[in-house]
Amino acid sequence: MSDNKFLEKIIENISRLDEPRIKSVIESLEDEKRIYRDALENSDEALIIVNENKIFFINQNAKRILITPNVIKLPAYPNEFKKQVGNQALFSFILEAINMEDFKKEFTDSSRETRYYFIEKITASGNNFIIRVKDISKNKQMEFQLKNLESVSALNTLAAGIAHEIKNPLTAIDLHTQILKKGINKKIIEVPPEVLQYVNIIDEEQRRLAQIVNDFLTAARKRDLKLTFEDVNQFLKDILFLIKPEIEKNEISLVEEFEGVPKIFIDKDYLKQAVINLLKNAMESMKLSGEGPVKKKVLTIRTFYDKATDCVCISIIDNGTGIESDRIKKIFDPYYSTKDYGTGLGLTIVYKIINEHGGDIKVESTKGKGTNFTIYLPLSKGTKLIP
Repeated sequence: MSDNKFLEKIIENISRLDEPRIKSVIESLEDEKRIYRDALENSDEALIIVNENKIFFINQNAKRILITPNVIKLPAYPNEFKKQVGNQALFSFILEAINMEDFKKEFTDSSRETRYYFIEKITASGNNFIIRVKDISKNKQMEFQLKNLESVSALNTLAAGIAHEIKNPLTAIDLHTQILKKGINKKIIEVPPEVLQYVNIIDEEQRRLAQIVNDFLTAARKRDLKLTFEDVNQFLKDILFLIKPEIEKNEISLVEEFEGVPKIFIDKDYLKQAVINLLKNAMESMKLSGEGPVKKKVLTIRTFYDKATDCVCISIIDNGTGIESDRIKKIFDPYYSTKDYGTGLGLTIVYKIINEHGGDIKVESTKGKGTNFTIYLPLSKGTKLIP
């Protein structure tokens, strides 16, 4: 039997019901009312119930997004209720839904932080209806992110193709520049000194352009990792052996603090590129101070196992110029550089390489005191990267 028919039956026979029976019916109706109210109050959506053109119920979510006081006067005509609302822009749109026969639209609320809502009018019976307001901000943001990813991916593909085509003429310029320089040096070609100076400038600039193109291609393309099971300490010692002459030339003291860490799967050549980039950045930042006593330049390489993250960690620490706090968040962004002739892709590539290993990189820096880059390489994810 439907609720309406049940009530009609009660009303028809109310004169025949004794007091305990009437009390039982009233308690039953109160229980049902409480269940329905609890269901409405705990709904994930904002609900506004309108009866005979008056708002007589709104749930907690509706109060929250409309910014109403905890105690509101209901029932109330919509225009009266509007005086109790903080979010006038959203309620004006809801008011439009109340006054229309059929309503199902999206609304962008930019009055504070931008939020997106789907608003629908659902007719219950007669002049009774429900205004349903669903916050779809997360879905919208995800939709925007996917569109951005698609756009970025398409742009990267196009740009990578252009960069690849640029490499061909650059290779030809490099080849002919080297032939020209060789001919001049061997006196096969006689030119004035200023011409040799121009040739050297062309050579220097084409090399810089080639480096920019190579960096861009590395940053834009996804690489299939060639993983091998490696001892990170030995991996770092091999790298330090290669750059030791540069360290000594710059009068830098090298400190090696290698702990016993588990072996992990890495792409040696790819990760080597990231580590060398960080080491070179550290060496460049350790410039002699022009004021006070000369500061000893110290480069520290440290390895350790971080139990909290289940990662083998590599710290590259310098006592160089440091990075301003407002710049730290930007240093991994593409084309952001503090160097006069930097491509702005070096640290972007470092981040990409670490990320493709399933790892992370953190930065701590104090202006004038130095910087600490720590690479986190997970043990648990390493084996999963094997094809």
